[in-house]
Amino acid sequence: MTRISQAYPVVAVPIRGLAEERSGDTMSLAVIDTNDVHLIGRLAEEPVHKTMPSGDAAVSFRLVVRRPPAAVRRQNTDSIECTSYRAATVKAAAGWAAGDVFEVHGALHRRFWRDGAATRSAYEVDVRTVRRVSRAPATKPRRSPVTTGAA
Repeated sequence: MTRISQAYPVVAVPIRGLAEERSGDTMSLAVIDTNDVHLIGRLAEEPVHKTMPSGDAAVSFRLVVRRPPAAVRRQNTDSIECTSYRAATVKAAAGWAAGDVFEVHGALHRRFWRDGAATRSAYEVDVRTVRRVSRAPATKPRRSPVTTGAA
C-alpha cells in the first residue's frame, strides 16, 4: 500500500462503471474519512444508569464543552450527550459527580426511535474510553446514581 502521508493511506478501489468494469481499471483514493471524537469537559449532571431490554447495562451522561473562540456567537458552550455500554465505564460512573472534568474518546452515532407516529433521532458520542481529569469542588454531598429502566 502506498502512503501519501502517515495519516492517509492510499488504496486501490475498483471503478463501478460498465466500461471500467470490463477493462478492470482501478482508481486510487486517499482514505480520509474517520469518526473519532475527543472531548474534554465537565459533567453537566449526575450520570444516568440504564438497563436495556436485552439486559445490557449502559450509562449516559452529558459533557459541557466550550466552543472554540472563532465559533462563539451567542452560545459559548455545548452540552454533548455521551453513552457507554462498557462494563468498566458503567461501574466507574457510580462515583462521578456533576462538575467533575472528563476526557472522552469515542465515535459520533445517530440513533433513531419511534415516538408515537413520529420517528425521532439524536446524535450522541459512543464512548470508547473516559478518564476523569479532576473532581468538582466539594460543596455538597454526592448523590447516589440515578437508575432507570429501558432507554
